[in-house]
Amino acid sequence: MNFTLNNHLSYSIGDTEYGHRTTPYEKFRASVGKIDLDHYRTSNWLLEQYRAAEIIAQEYGSDFVVMFSGGTDSEIVLRAFKHIGVTPRVVFIKFANDYNIEDYNLAVKIAADIGYKFEAVDFDVKQFYHSGEAWDLAQIIQCRQIAYLTVYNTIRKLGMPAVMGGEMLFKRHVDMAGSHWYYCFRENEDASAMRFSLKYGIPLVNEWFSYTPEMMGYYLEHPGIKRLLTERYNYKMSSVSSKNDILRSLMPSIIDKKKTHGYEHLMGFNGETYNALYMSHPKRLEPSLDGIFVNDLKQQLFGDRNVGS
Repeated sequence: MNFTLNNHLSYSIGDTEYGHRTTPYEKFRASVGKIDLDHYRTSNWLLEQYRAAEIIAQEYGSDFVVMFSGGTDSEIVLRAFKHIGVTPRVVFIKFANDYNIEDYNLAVKIAADIGYKFEAVDFDVKQFYHSGEAWDLAQIIQCRQIAYLTVYNTIRKLGMPAVMGGEMLFKRHVDMAGSHWYYCFRENEDASAMRFSLKYGIPLVNEWFSYTPEMMGYYLEHPGIKRLLTERYNYKMSSVSSKNDILRSLMPSIIDKKKTHGYEHLMGFNGETYNALYMSHPKRLEPSLDGIFVNDLKQQLFGDRNVGS
């Protein structure tokens, strides 16, 4: 299965690509493929969105689903498919007791603006957790994030190829030597999508914004990201609060919105589940990074060649 273009983004646990953790001491490694510099000179971030949509549509055909959260990431995914004239099935997970009603209302607005219909799937996230279903799935695919598990569970019930967003997240790693920015790809969250896909035989694109190495390169070189990563006295710990403004500069048609994750009314529950579900699978007790340091990322993407040459 292709999770990204030619599976350029991959991970390994120990010596096993896309593996499960069996001991606390196996090393977790994430890696990305090299940019085609000839292509890179002629494309841009926005064109890569459309390219990703075209490749995925060719691979999946007409029968696939986009998991739509109402957020900026999934809005961009929908706009990319709309641009190339493809209409996927669009599904929004609507929590019982209106826990994510703000996101639902925003999803209605976005879908109307794009011209897509979407279906709302009712989901009782607390029942999913307290019944033990979330624990069972977390154990199978080694995932600790309840938000991810609700999406995987829905995709499993739909039983069809699926596309998720998956932002290109940068975080600051702090240790005795100082602070260092890294591209975040987490063993028990992001990587669990690949384990889920392989376990249940359902094709899945889980990292849309890292789908091509070129897309990653353009984002990494965006002035907003470069400023975030290089300003010495910038005390931000991640790119989350900068993301929407940066993405709007890249795709001006997206609707202005605040950053939400659907759990604004479930913060205590989310913290409880996060800590509890981590007990369902082996912990990592060696100092692997959940991602790739930025300098290493640049080396992997660009190699030693000068993009401007």
